[in-house]
Amino acid sequence: MSNKSISNIANQFGIHVIGQKQIRKGIFRVTNSEGQAYSLKRMPKPLARLRWIDRMLLSVRNKGLRLAWRSPQTPIGSKLYATSPEGELYVLTPWIAGRMPSPRSLKDMRTCGIALGRLHTAGGEGIKGHFAYNQIGEWPQKLQTMQRKLQKRIVKANGNGFGSMTINRFVQRHGPEILRYANEAKALLRSSGYFSYRKHPRSHGVLSHGDGGPSNFIMNAKGTYLLDFETLHVDLRAYDLYRVIYNSCKDHQWNFKIAEAILNGYRQVAKLSKTDYKLIRIWLRFPISTYLVFSPSERFPLTEKWLKWALSSERRIGPFLQKLDSYSASHSS
Repeated sequence: MSNKSISNIANQFGIHVIGQKQIRKGIFRVTNSEGQAYSLKRMPKPLARLRWIDRMLLSVRNKGLRLAWRSPQTPIGSKLYATSPEGELYVLTPWIAGRMPSPRSLKDMRTCGIALGRLHTAGGEGIKGHFAYNQIGEWPQKLQTMQRKLQKRIVKANGNGFGSMTINRFVQRHGPEILRYANEAKALLRSSGYFSYRKHPRSHGVLSHGDGGPSNFIMNAKGTYLLDFETLHVDLRAYDLYRVIYNSCKDHQWNFKIAEAILNGYRQVAKLSKTDYKLIRIWLRFPISTYLVFSPSERFPLTEKWLKWALSSERRIGPFLQKLDSYSASHSS
């Protein structure tokens, strides 16, 4: 998108742009004539979903959460969205200066757990009675859909369908192991207590960020902020905990101390039951790293190097889950 187009979108919020920088696809840092910085972000959601996200975030922020979201009381924050010439929705939020938490810092990880627990606790009012965008009941379908995609990639490799014979041979050799992990995740689903929780979404559901990880927290002298809310929905607390644990541990040799710090922080705010831990195990056991490489992107290209990284990650999950079991035995409500 051209600089002029970005300026025109920002102008809809009342900002005269004097500087702009693309952070990543669909996200821009824009600066006004007074030197104030904002994040201009494309929101790939229908307008009804965006309005719901806005209502939920304004509600939880009134309870003291630090969020990178608009302030309706301010002139610039009075407008929820702007529209590009192509009809895409954009939101403008304050640019939060600070740093991302580091998985190498257990203190940072504990702080992320606290922030996530506060989101879940504060969001309780918003999902009482009739609530929308509930994904609690979708877990079996999600797991099944992802497993079928894995199976298709393995069938393709068995037929030497990838352009690289190195990739074909690697997947042929390790495909059964990958599918075994997926089947183990489905078995964990059946024995976890999930289906009991699914029957009572108002008792067990929380306002879920949906894509938590170090890159979606910003820390500064004022506190810890949550950001990037396009995946906000209603889910079980275990799903958010899985996402934060996965995104914090996958690049750090699955060091359980990182997960322990996240869980310790979370438990300062909200209780976790034995069922909650079992639900976390489901998603951690599914071979999501391999799934991501089989769904190639700039971050996870489909190469032998990345397939080896993914398989190494899957193999570390078994010992990691054993440590999670030990933790849950002494830290369950």
